[in-house]
Amino acid sequence: MRKYILSGILILIFQTFYTQINTDLIKKNVTENPQENFYKLLDLFKTNPSELNQDQLNQLYYGSKFVKMDYTFVNYNRESDTFWKPAQKRLSKSKAEKIVTEAESKYSINPLHKNLLDRMMNIYQALDENQKKELCSQQKNLIIQTIEKSGDGKSEETPICVLTPAEVLQQLEKLATSGPRAEFSQKTKQLSDGSLLTVYKIGNREVYVKLVGGFLL
Repeated sequence: MRKYILSGILILIFQTFYTQINTDLIKKNVTENPQENFYKLLDLFKTNPSELNQDQLNQLYYGSKFVKMDYTFVNYNRESDTFWKPAQKRLSKSKAEKIVTEAESKYSINPLHKNLLDRMMNIYQALDENQKKELCSQQKNLIIQTIEKSGDGKSEETPICVLTPAEVLQQLEKLATSGPRAEFSQKTKQLSDGSLLTVYKIGNREVYVKLVGGFLL
């Protein structure tokens, strides 16, 4: 009896910390009804992100890979060396004043990029806009939490789910620093929704990472 109780507790703990992402369902939801399953959630994320539960955050964050938006991760990467680079670190108030209008226009369209949120926090810090800075910080923390709760990375059924190759590299860095370096290998397969599932191995350590929706085009 005690054994079954313990097993039940362990299952409950796992479900509390890891809500495995069903990307097939997320893609289906956002494709069939983007207004309800993405844009409505995005509007709430922009103003009161703490009101979203974890299932809604999963639908919003990973659903962003399957919905067509005016401003995407590709746009951000393309502009990072020019527009976003000045906000990469602490900047002066005068410089922040010059870029805040354009920055806010990008941020208001798609506030789901962790690096963009970092830059917005630097801009708002320079302008002493503490309330806006705190909102960006809260949004970033929820994104990090969503990735961390997507899976434990220990099996093909429970991979860590990410949106960009840069986030894949972050998971590899964690694996590389978790113990002695040894022979490295990887094996990748494409899933039905276009996602890429890869198992990375260093010695006897491994991590499963799912690049949701595959590579950006």
